[in-house]
Amino acid sequence: MLRQLTIENIALIETMDLEFTQGLTILTGETGAGKSILIDALALALGARADSGLIRTGCDHAMSTARFQLPDNHPARVWLHEHALDHGDDELFLRRTLSQNGRSRAFINETPVPVTTLAQLGDGLVDIHGQHDHQSLLNPSTHLTILDAFANHPELTRQTALHSQTWHTHNRKLEALRLSAREAQQRRAFLSHQLDEIDTAGMAPGEAQELEQRRSRLAHAVRLGEAARASLELLAGESGDSASQLISSAAGELEDAQRLDPTLTTLAEQLRSLQYELDDASEAIRHYADSLETDPEQLADLEERLDLIRNLARKHRCTPEELPTLADQWRAELDTLEQIDLNEQRLLKEIAQARASFDASATLLSRSRKQATSRLTQETEAHLAQLGMPGVRFVTALRPLQGAPRPHGLEEAEFQISANPGEPLKPLKLVASGGEISRIMLALKTSLADAVTIPTLIFDEVDVGVGGRTAAAIGNKLAQLATRRQTLAVTHSPQVAAWGRQHLKVTKSTHEGRVHISVCPLTQPMRVEELARMLAGERITTPARQNAEELLRAAMTNS
Repeated sequence: MLRQLTIENIALIETMDLEFTQGLTILTGETGAGKSILIDALALALGARADSGLIRTGCDHAMSTARFQLPDNHPARVWLHEHALDHGDDELFLRRTLSQNGRSRAFINETPVPVTTLAQLGDGLVDIHGQHDHQSLLNPSTHLTILDAFANHPELTRQTALHSQTWHTHNRKLEALRLSAREAQQRRAFLSHQLDEIDTAGMAPGEAQELEQRRSRLAHAVRLGEAARASLELLAGESGDSASQLISSAAGELEDAQRLDPTLTTLAEQLRSLQYELDDASEAIRHYADSLETDPEQLADLEERLDLIRNLARKHRCTPEELPTLADQWRAELDTLEQIDLNEQRLLKEIAQARASFDASATLLSRSRKQATSRLTQETEAHLAQLGMPGVRFVTALRPLQGAPRPHGLEEAEFQISANPGEPLKPLKLVASGGEISRIMLALKTSLADAVTIPTLIFDEVDVGVGGRTAAAIGNKLAQLATRRQTLAVTHSPQVAAWGRQHLKVTKSTHEGRVHISVCPLTQPMRVEELARMLAGERITTPARQNAEELLRAAMTNS
């Protein structure tokens, strides 16, 4: 529950420190006194959107801090632990600061956090209902959410939305796959033709380079033979001055001399090894010279083969050496394209599985909703009777939906009422007045009180459009609701205000040329005066005070 709200430099509030109790807290004050500013300040601490316009004129920053006492086993305790924000006791501090430069900072238990994180936690701590909520009740799109909250089946709604999302994801993939199928077919034909050309050519990796070498040897066989024979003559020719014979003679001289100086042995061995290597090289050159041939037909065949490879390379804008790699890439792409049919079958299977899962969870969800509608009708009609609408019939009409899976399931919901006996049920927006909508909202929130875990409820002028006995009934209902949830109500109705366990009065005054807002907890005599003011206006009369005392006694007797 909300224990404390500390405000600094927000709108007309310079500094303010409010403490709240359990039960029903009433906030009253003249129109324009600043009651809504208190709600805005609390909303700021809970993570609501805000801008620098909230900062008090002349100040460079604003701050709002809310202190909560968490009930045992409240989900927020688990949330804080999971986010490493639990400081070990049952108190929770939410703080928000605003700067004139537009910068906003958020804190949970004095730990800086993103504003979105603060809002996520705040949504589970306080539920604020203003007049815009009454208007939203006229929008049928909100009715299913209210019914689901009452039915309290979050896992069913989560699973249904998840299966719907999965179905739509797979369906989008299938549509994209089918959209590209025609292009894929054309691409397959193109790749097949290109690969046929390369496969017909029968190229092997490195073939182009090898062919170039062979062509060069055939084209220059005479010159290469002359060079090989000249080399042989120099290395191992018949003349006595060939390289091999000279080195052999040098090695022999050192071999003879090593008997006199053993250090020459290594040099002699090196020369002899060099002679053997020269002999091997000579043999290899002789074999090369013997292998040379001049064959014009073979040269023509090589030129023709090289022309084919070069033409393919030019056509595909690559080097001859890159053609085999390019062919491998095309084969891989072709394999991928030919998987389209298999992928389509796989997606169709996944879509069917997602649809079956959706239908299963959505059917269970529908069954739970149907069971909840009768309970919601009974409870809401009972609350409406207590709120001065005893003849009203209230139902939740479920309309089946056809077609693709929807995140919210197989139906839509619409609240319908019959305001008077014998009249047909009609949508709320067609028959409900402002005062009736306020009471229906309060009745629904009371019905939902045990289904949600939010510990603090705030009603901003829930009594709009009503007065007298009906307003007293609303005050009574708020007091009943406050026995299960901490409840705060901003009101202009003395009949509602009389039911408060705590009564705070908001006043606006001018001091040293500046407007200030203050909040004062009222004692019992002060409450009499405030209710009398609300009844009679600024000129409080004795009958007004007596009427105020009677309102307080009646509320105390019936609470």
